[in-house]
Amino acid sequence: MDINEIKNLPDRIPTETLISMFQNVLDQFKNNKIEKDSFLLILSQLTDRQVMTYELLRSDIRNDIDRTLSRLWNTDSYDEVDIILSIVVNLGLEICFNIIKESLKQYKDIDKTILDEIQGTIDEVGVNISNPYLGLGKFG
Repeated sequence: MDINEIKNLPDRIPTETLISMFQNVLDQFKNNKIEKDSFLLILSQLTDRQVMTYELLRSDIRNDIDRTLSRLWNTDSYDEVDIILSIVVNLGLEICFNIIKESLKQYKDIDKTILDEIQGTIDEVGVNISNPYLGLGKFG
């Protein structure tokens, strides 16, 4: 998967196509066929399209992404933190969200800009991480 191909996809993609694309990028990353930076950028682009479906991503794929991002979480790079926070919130990834909250306990080691971004996201999300559509009419 190439990031430029992904960026040029339409905003709305059928759910089954998205599931296939998410699975593909996960497989490529696990098999070391793409680097972490590309993986995160592609995942971010696919997440943007998933949001447009107004459906939760299929649970097995969501759980796989959740576990993968949990292993990648670190507070060293603002860009990575920003991308992962966006994916976690928009896909409703509970495991990674809890790891993110736990990382605040080491706040003395976290750059203030990154710390503010994490805290702002946690404050915004509150306790309803598992359903990003909560409160949107029929979804809440």
